[in-house]
Amino acid sequence: MGRRRRRRKPGKWTVILLVGVAVWFVLEGRFYFPKYIRPPGDAEPVVVELDTTSYCHCRKCCSYKWLAFIPYQKTGTFSGRIKKIGVTSSGATVRPGSIAADISIYPYGTIMHVPGYGYGRVEDTGGAIKGRHIDLYRPNHWFARSWGVKKLKVKVWLPPKEDPPQQEAPANVGS
Repeated sequence: MGRRRRRRKPGKWTVILLVGVAVWFVLEGRFYFPKYIRPPGDAEPVVVELDTTSYCHCRKCCSYKWLAFIPYQKTGTFSGRIKKIGVTSSGATVRPGSIAADISIYPYGTIMHVPGYGYGRVEDTGGAIKGRHIDLYRPNHWFARSWGVKKLKVKVWLPPKEDPPQQEAPANVGS
């Protein structure tokens, strides 16, 4: 009869590595999974030439500092306020597919297809994002810096405009 092989317990370093991956996944992993974004099937895109740059959620790209364990905004209109890391100005969680744009031209919800990046939705604004310039979200600082500045022809699907509420005609009283 053959001998039974005893099953070895995982080593200390294997457990530490698995716990480290689990912690990373909880804290940072959400920033790596792209959003599923597709354009409306019935609308035709407008092709626009835009300057594209990229950003990530780090303190270099988003201008914040740490005070003890609390991040705060260091520049701009909201200087000194607590910074919500990974939350866009529209309130959505930032992920690949999030785009920052000038919302006076491209309102929240505008869908874009950027060559080399893919589909994205305007969910954020930025202090330096004015006019025909968009900022694409990347999951880490190295990816953001390696994108550089590119002038690209981007397909744009603007969100449908909401009709103003209709006023009801007053009912004739006493007729």
